[in-house]
Amino acid sequence: MGNVKNELKSMFTEHWKYLAVAAACRLKLFDKIYEGQKSIGQLVQSNNWNSSVLMHLMKFLTDAAYIISEETGTYILTEKGDLLRECRSDGLYYACLNWAGEHLNAWQHIHTSIESGKSAFESRFNKPYFEYLNDYPDKLRSYHLAMSQYAVDDYKDIPVLVDFSIHRSIMDVGGGFGTVIRQVKLNFPHSVCMLFDLEEVLAGIEMGDVIKVSGNFFKEIPDLAEALILARIIHDWDDDKAAIIISNCFKALPERGSLYLIENCTDYLMDDLSLLSLNMAAMCQSYERSSSEYIQLCMKAGFTFHTQEKLNQLQTILIFRK
Repeated sequence: MGNVKNELKSMFTEHWKYLAVAAACRLKLFDKIYEGQKSIGQLVQSNNWNSSVLMHLMKFLTDAAYIISEETGTYILTEKGDLLRECRSDGLYYACLNWAGEHLNAWQHIHTSIESGKSAFESRFNKPYFEYLNDYPDKLRSYHLAMSQYAVDDYKDIPVLVDFSIHRSIMDVGGGFGTVIRQVKLNFPHSVCMLFDLEEVLAGIEMGDVIKVSGNFFKEIPDLAEALILARIIHDWDDDKAAIIISNCFKALPERGSLYLIENCTDYLMDDLSLLSLNMAAMCQSYERSSSEYIQLCMKAGFTFHTQEKLNQLQTILIFRK
């Protein structure tokens, strides 16, 4: 009984740890230490912070191995803390901050999604999540930078598992800041590679030899490519909206064109994805699906299921032909 109660008490405040780290990111504390503000005195003087509250944060970050306290009274970053610098190109600064804002607010009202089946986010902010992001350029940029930081690791093996050289042209649909299609172009330079997303998203990035194509995948996807990639797009939408996206992909492809659908398939995983599905319910009124559910959605649009490749511990590439 005592152990169970202690376990519960500990669980009740687990979010404190993440929010403390997120606060350090928001203050760009890890960048400041890296750049030379290595003592509490220097940090307080340079940033006009409260020394006593900062001391509590530094003690936690030391105990949790984000920083190391030296005998001289200065601090240095560990590998874990260094990954949370904003200026580190392969870091996780934006990924860390992603869950501490509107996501956290929506989760505090997850009970409304359970009661109604509707998005808790939309009930709080009076707009669907992605429409809301489009109204705030800074939030939109931060979101896509966060997704890119996950994508760098998640999608690095796509060019190894899929021979895109069989396609003269490939379009990443809803590809955000283009992490996937950049990898494809790097490994298959002779293929014409395109990134399709909203004008608001594409405006903030340079893609070099990847062609930017603006549009809305709920309205129309231009018929410019022999192959389309949907990387973690469909899980953001309920079945009706997912069907529209997939149908528009089908219309955009030529005969024998290919669709590469990348998702977490619940039936291929040892880990339970219930919390991920709750997050999708809270944010987007959606859920994580099984491979058969994704296959069924695509076959209803007219696709033929061809094969699949396990991408990593979570994601699978489902390959379809028109």
